[in-house]
Amino acid sequence: MTLSGGADSAGTALKAGVDLALAAGAFGQSVTLVFCGKGLGLLSSEPPVNDNLHRLLGSLPYYEIAQVHTLDVPPDTAPLRQDLTILPMTVEEWSAAASDADIVVNY
Repeated sequence: MTLSGGADSAGTALKAGVDLALAAGAFGQSVTLVFCGKGLGLLSSEPPVNDNLHRLLGSLPYYEIAQVHTLDVPPDTAPLRQDLTILPMTVEEWSAAASDADIVVNY
């Protein structure tokens, strides 16, 4: 699942993506969660505008989502949060993960 936020200034797409990831994890599905674009703001050490969603992401490990990935992180990105295991992912790795997945969802 890729969370980029796109043109959704209200963050509803990001919220829907996080909700889907939590639901899938709660039901034992393997979830690969990748953040890019505006979605990277949710991984910053300081909460962005959507503080509730930032806090909700802290519960990912309770839903069997042990790590998240970042895609094409710009070099000047602010420090990332410390409560999640965050791993970088290349475009090639993302493409391979998407090819191997049963379901691919982009928000």
